Amino acid sequence: MTNIHCPMIHGGLQIDLKTSQVPMVNNCCLRTDMTATTEKNVWNAKSLLPLRELNKKNQWDQQCWTCQGNELAGITSFRTGMLENFGQQTDLSGPTRLDLMFDIGCNLACRSCGPHSSTYWQRHLKQNNIGFAAPSEQSRADDMIEILQHLDLSNLKMVVFCGGETLLGQGYWRVAEALAELAPSEQITLCFQTNGTQPISERNYKTIEQFHLVKLHISLDGVGDRFEYLRWPASWSQVVENIYRLRDTAPVNVMFLIEETISIFNLYYQTELDHWIQHNYSANRLGDAVTHTKHVAKGTFSLNNLSQEYVTALHGTQWSNLIDPAWQENTASITAMIQEINKFDKIRNQNWRRVFPDVADFYKRFDTAGM
Repeated sequence: MTNIHCPMIHGGLQIDLKTSQVPMVNNCCLRTDMTATTEKNVWNAKSLLPLRELNKKNQWDQQCWTCQGNELAGITSFRTGMLENFGQQTDLSGPTRLDLMFDIGCNLACRSCGPHSSTYWQRHLKQNNIGFAAPSEQSRADDMIEILQHLDLSNLKMVVFCGGETLLGQGYWRVAEALAELAPSEQITLCFQTNGTQPISERNYKTIEQFHLVKLHISLDGVGDRFEYLRWPASWSQVVENIYRLRDTAPVNVMFLIEETISIFNLYYQTELDHWIQHNYSANRLGDAVTHTKHVAKGTFSLNNLSQEYVTALHGTQWSNLIDPAWQENTASITAMIQEINKFDKIRNQNWRRVFPDVADFYKRFDTAGM
C-alpha cells in the first residue's frame, strides 16, 4: 500500500481572520472545512484532531481529492511537495507550516476569486449594482500577531501569507517582522502569494534578509490574452516586466514559484504556461529553479462543471485524472456558470469565446447567448 502520510495534516495550520471575529482554522489550505475555535493556542483546536488520526491510518479523506487526483495524473501534489520539505512527523507541539489569512486588500478581480478575498472585487460589484456578502475590508494584522504569540513556533519551517494581494501596503510586512522575533526565522521560508503586479520596496529588504528564504508565489493561469481574461484587469506585459524586475533586483534569498489555478477555462491549454516558464522564467538570477505548481479551482469554475464534450476531449490525456471519479454532468450548474461568464464578459468588455475558443466549443449546448 502506498504511504499517504501528509505533512500538512500533521504539521499544517491555516488561520483565517477574514470571515469571523473568532479565528477559523483547519489543517490545510486546500481544504474548505474551516471551523471556529476559542482556544488561545489554536494549534490545540479539537477540530484538527480527527483528520490527523485518519491519516495515521493511511486513509484518504474526501476533501483531499486535489492531491489524490494530482498524484493519479502523475503531477506533483501539494502533499508530495510538502513531504519533500518536512518529511514524516506526527504529534507535534506546534505547526511546521502556517497559512495566514487576515487581509483581503487586492487590486484585481480574478475570475477564480471573488469578494471574499478581494477589495477590488467588492468595489467592482458595487459599481455594477450587484449584491454580495463578503468580509470587511479592514486588515487584522494586529489580531494575527496576537494569535502567533500564543503558538509554539519552535518547529516552524514555512509561513504562507494568503491574500488579497500580499505585496500591497505594509500589513504583511509587520506580521513578518513579528514572526522574525517570535520564531527561529533563520530556518523559515516566508511565502507571499502575489498576483505579480506589485514591486517590493527596498525598505522591506532588511526584513527579507532575516529569513532563510522568501518565496514569491506568483499567480499565473495562462499567458497573454488568457492571463488577462482570468486575472482582470492585470496587463500581461506589465506583470512580465514586474516579475523580471523582481528576479533581477530582489535580495539573493528570494526565490520564485509559479502557482497556477486550473479551472474549466485553462485545463485544455495546460502546456502553454508550462512552455512559457521553461523558456522565460525557469530560474532566479542565481540559477535556483522556479517551481511550477498547479491546484484545481473551487467554486463556479471548478472541474465539477465540465461538460461531457470537455470530458471526452480530455479522454486518454493525463489531465483526465484530475476529474473526480464521481463526476456527472450537471446541466443546471453548467447553465448557471455560462450565464455568469456572459454577464461578466458584458460588464468587462471581454469575450471568452474568442480567448478560449476550444473550451467555448465544449459548452455550445449550454451557451444560447453565443449562438
